[in-house]
Amino acid sequence: MQPRTTQRGLEIAPFRGLRYTLGPARTAESVTSPPYDVISPEEHRKLLEASPFNITRLTLGSQPGAFSSYEERGELLRQWVKQGVLELEEEPAFYINVIEYPAPGQPAKRVRFVGLIGLGRLHPFTDGIVFPHERTFPKVVDDRLSLLEATRANLENILLLYSDAEGAMDYLLESQTKRKPLLRVEAKPNEFHELHAITDVAVFIQLIDLMGGQRPIIADGHHRYTTSLRFSTESKERGVNVPGADWQMMTFANLRGDGLSILATHRLVKLKAGVKSAEALDLLLKNLETTEGPDFDLRLETRERKVGVRFPGHLKTARKGVARTRYGLVHDLVLAEWLRGIVEEKDIRYFKEGTGEDEALQRGDGDLLLRMRPVQPAEFEQVVQGGQVFPHKTTYFYPKLWSGLVLWPLEEPERLQLK
Repeated sequence: MQPRTTQRGLEIAPFRGLRYTLGPARTAESVTSPPYDVISPEEHRKLLEASPFNITRLTLGSQPGAFSSYEERGELLRQWVKQGVLELEEEPAFYINVIEYPAPGQPAKRVRFVGLIGLGRLHPFTDGIVFPHERTFPKVVDDRLSLLEATRANLENILLLYSDAEGAMDYLLESQTKRKPLLRVEAKPNEFHELHAITDVAVFIQLIDLMGGQRPIIADGHHRYTTSLRFSTESKERGVNVPGADWQMMTFANLRGDGLSILATHRLVKLKAGVKSAEALDLLLKNLETTEGPDFDLRLETRERKVGVRFPGHLKTARKGVARTRYGLVHDLVLAEWLRGIVEEKDIRYFKEGTGEDEALQRGDGDLLLRMRPVQPAEFEQVVQGGQVFPHKTTYFYPKLWSGLVLWPLEEPERLQLK
């Protein structure tokens, strides 16, 4: 369904954050974590061992790889607030998340991400205010909904991207990061996450005005956004008044800025028994143009050979929107047509750039690696705001927002309303 176009942008608001009280026995490193959906059971175990107050006890539970009761997690959150482990800020604020990290693939280069944390009003996607770029899975939404109902709090942030080629928002946010941060976490070796607060009402008004002209795209957090939409709708249907049900804690970053890295997601395919990788490669090369230059669409790699290829021009011009992109062509033609019958969906593994795809190919975990190129910001924006979504596992945005820097209780006693 095509979204209904509108002249409105997204409404945002400051909020009173719920934050950890830190000290020698409860450090920022020991209580924070990566987002819940990128944590392995082994990493979860290590995080639990780091502190009895680690945020994963709420987001994932207290047993690595096993189910933990939603009600228990809700009660644990309330205990932490009662005990003073988490405290509500005295006044509403917007927050700034600064992340300094080594550029992916270029460790000597430093990148600075600056994002605005605030409340964003929830909109169905058909409103054309907030855009998804990928599909969601009902079971994941069911899980997050049960947790939201039990905790009545946003435990983690989601990432939305606005488009600001002139950098007006970035400039304003940078101007508010000169003071000492509220906290600083070395999330990974040489990767630092900071949290700053903005409490100046004049700056609030500027931020609200700048975002009011934006129609952002969800980068990370589709399931959590969809969960909040469903919670809002179902609360109203039941006649339950939850003050913050129409809002979601969000981090906003500039799609056109220098602080966001968009990485490729490669496809490693296991061929049907009896089919040799050289045969599959030759089959694909009959439909593609080979190139040794830097303008390849993707690279086909077996354990013996690597070939840069381009899709012929007529294949691209015959398609529109997402179907015309490299990922659309790989999904619709390479996998669904040309390799049909010798590759099944269950035999496709996805690798973010630099996460073991080369080793997996050499081990024989797969026979043919489709080494993709990253989606470009302009192409990404054009496709998504045109009402389409990319194939599964297309984009990988970096850096990832660290969990536990700030939380938001939906029944926060008061929120500053600005006109």
